[in-house]
Amino acid sequence: MKKLIILILFLSFEGYSQEFLGKAYYMSKSTVNMDWMNNMSPERAKYIKARMKTALEKNYILDFDSKSSYFKEEVTLDAGGSGGGGFNWMQFVVGPDQGDIYKDVQEKMYINKRELFGKVFLIRDNIEPTKWVMTGESKKIGQYNAFKATYTKEVEEQVFSFSRRQQQNNDEENNNPAQPKTKLVTMTAWFTPEIPVSTGPAMYGGLPGLILEISDGNRTMLCTKVVINPKEKIKIKEPSKGKIVSNLEFKKIQEDKMKEMRERYNRGGGRGGWGSRSARVN
Repeated sequence: MKKLIILILFLSFEGYSQEFLGKAYYMSKSTVNMDWMNNMSPERAKYIKARMKTALEKNYILDFDSKSSYFKEEVTLDAGGSGGGGFNWMQFVVGPDQGDIYKDVQEKMYINKRELFGKVFLIRDNIEPTKWVMTGESKKIGQYNAFKATYTKEVEEQVFSFSRRQQQNNDEENNNPAQPKTKLVTMTAWFTPEIPVSTGPAMYGGLPGLILEISDGNRTMLCTKVVINPKEKIKIKEPSKGKIVSNLEFKKIQEDKMKEMRERYNRGGGRGGWGSRSARVN
């Protein structure tokens, strides 16, 4: 019975050709390990947790049609960062801003628009297929019937610390590289074939229907509203202004700048420099 349901989902998706536009709204919540704040004063820890709350809870908009989509964060007055593309100290903790994401589902390619120290990059690369496993489980999300799919992946474990000792350990590991520690993470997606687009928030997609909910490690994204064929016309366009790089090239640039800023922080004894915009990306 489960295989029959899954087969019907894929056949109905493949046979759907109607052109339409839609807009989906998502709220995202992430969790991080706060143990690194144990040595801070209660006042300092309280301040940082308040600032981090903004970075850990965000809202996004996904514009989509049958062939492509554009994902971006909703603009807020205070995103809890440094602004203007400068250095954001919370990137060490919650990860860097993921930027805008354009996906061409038919061509299986994406463009991720990211800003790093005031310089705009267009990360252009192929969409790697995700080997989803259909479970046959279903539930209601709003007015839509959603079906569950999972994918298990191996990811590198990350350890966060601003301490000089940890930085020295990191430098030693870089000079004497060893096999990084990894762990298995299972992603869980809920998609609806009632909205037959093979996309979802961020880089998630590849299912026969819009992803309405996704849990991936410490982050969960939930669709709160969908508007099909909104009155306001939607134009989905590729981002065009910025330096074009591959995903691997951008990761190397990003790692180098993060290492530079971490070293600068340690040399300064952890005081000041967090909002500095003097760093440049060549």
